[in-house]
Amino acid sequence: MSDAPIIPDDLPDDPDAVLAAEFVLRLLDPAEEAACADRVARDPGFAAEVARWQAHFEGLDAAFVEVAPPARLRAQVEERLFGRPPSLLPRLWGSAGLWRAVAAAAVVLAVVLGRPAPDVGAPELVATVSPTVGDVQLVALVDRAAGLIRFTRLAGEAPPGRSFELWLLPEGETVPESLGLIPTETRFSVPIPTAYAASVGPGSQILVSNEVEGGSTSGEPELPPIAGGAVSEL
Repeated sequence: MSDAPIIPDDLPDDPDAVLAAEFVLRLLDPAEEAACADRVARDPGFAAEVARWQAHFEGLDAAFVEVAPPARLRAQVEERLFGRPPSLLPRLWGSAGLWRAVAAAAVVLAVVLGRPAPDVGAPELVATVSPTVGDVQLVALVDRAAGLIRFTRLAGEAPPGRSFELWLLPEGETVPESLGLIPTETRFSVPIPTAYAASVGPGSQILVSNEVEGGSTSGEPELPPIAGGAVSEL
């Protein structure tokens, strides 16, 4: 188990760290969340902070399972929609303060139960993959020590009969190497190709192409990339 705290002691001194953490925990209102998503697309430093928090909180995912809503919830929603005076529970249900408290309690509970907290340092390399066509958008955190590229998809779904494929093009190379298809999960990791393990770094490109279902059959993008971004140091 890592001894690193889930929430660093110096967090209050870093407004961007606070904002990124709230963005990852989905504590922001829709306008704030949209503004943060836009900032991720244009600010590599903030994108890296978001990626760091996503990795930081990944260890909590396994602590919770999906739970079906109680049957009485529908009646409560109908009461609220059709003008009946809401009870205390529906008012609490819609309280942003309640959900902020629940999120904080979940973190504390994880500590009390001894759940491992990932020991996540500052990202070494980061790339914001932005669209040139369509809306696919990702943040990539290059972890050379682990031999992985960790992705978070912010937007974009492949149309029916098509697949989005990831490519890595190190600086100085002319032919990109496939990293595989973008899965349905929001967060996922892919191994850095062995041939490029030593050369991936600042100036490398991460690209996305729109391929036939199942991916390119030629080993290269069949069409020009629809999104891309350069890897940079922080």
